[in-house]
Amino acid sequence: PPRLDADAVVLATGGAGQLYAHTTNPEIATGDGIAAGARARAAVQDLEFVQFHPTVLAVGAPFLVSEAVRGEGAVLRDERGARFVLEAHPDGELAPRDVVARAITDAMTRQGGRPVLLDATAVHSADADERAAFLARRFPTIHAAMRERGLDWAREPVPVTPAAHYLMGGLVTDLEGRTSVPGLYAAGEVARTGVHGANRLASNSLLEGAVFGARVGAAVARDADAAWPMPRTDSSRTVPRSVGTAPLTRLELQRLMWTEVGVQRTGDGLRRAARRLAQAAAPLRTDATVREREDENLRQLAALVVDAALARTASIGAHTRTDAVDAAQSWEGAA
Repeated sequence: PPRLDADAVVLATGGAGQLYAHTTNPEIATGDGIAAGARARAAVQDLEFVQFHPTVLAVGAPFLVSEAVRGEGAVLRDERGARFVLEAHPDGELAPRDVVARAITDAMTRQGGRPVLLDATAVHSADADERAAFLARRFPTIHAAMRERGLDWAREPVPVTPAAHYLMGGLVTDLEGRTSVPGLYAAGEVARTGVHGANRLASNSLLEGAVFGARVGAAVARDADAAWPMPRTDSSRTVPRSVGTAPLTRLELQRLMWTEVGVQRTGDGLRRAARRLAQAAAPLRTDATVREREDENLRQLAALVVDAALARTASIGAHTRTDAVDAAQSWEGAA
């Protein structure tokens, strides 16, 4: 491939939701910037912290149904019609995202992996027509998405599933977007600034992109003739270079990550994922297509996510180990 030299490179490639079978992210969210940075030996951190939004439509293309719908009184039910989130948290459907996502995951496991139901049929009014009019006014975009999928959510519960939504980890940067590689900057979801800790608060990702995008631009100008202030440390988790014998399709990788590295994780499952990803490692052809390069970026990043999740043996934030034994270790190394 052609080489393009530059005094500074800014990575703003977004997240990596396409690692998972269910995601709110667009098809271009294939973790390219994080994988490229890791190959350049930039430090990465907190890749185990993947936030899963609890309620994404399980019909048609994934579509996020906001917490505000539950705030108006919609509830979650299993396929028998029973509410279940109150068993996990006294706030029920208004509990934190990770709590609700885990409760849904448990309910789906009990019913063979099938989606749970978001029930808005008691919101606002006992009259279905009045309720439909209210939902259309209050949530016009969500209402339109329901109609596009042939769903009448004013009259019937609709199927939902958790989905990968945001990656708190990424390329380690300072508060000006500098990575550990001189001349390389990162802004947005590709970066791990530390401001989101182990579990991002809702609505802060757009704010982060706006703030750190501006900061990176200013830093590039200031740094032109200055010494690089970030420590020049190689990543402790490097991209695997071994060659395997059993390629993975993107769909197979997404299913593997959803099953073994999803909302809830175990050491055994993570080790199974690590072995399967190692078997899929292969050199990339020089004439590889864009999709093939994206697939390889996903595989490399998946291996790094698994490595990070294995290293953190306790649960914290968006990272849940159901086999966790050492609560004191939870905060070690977390932002």
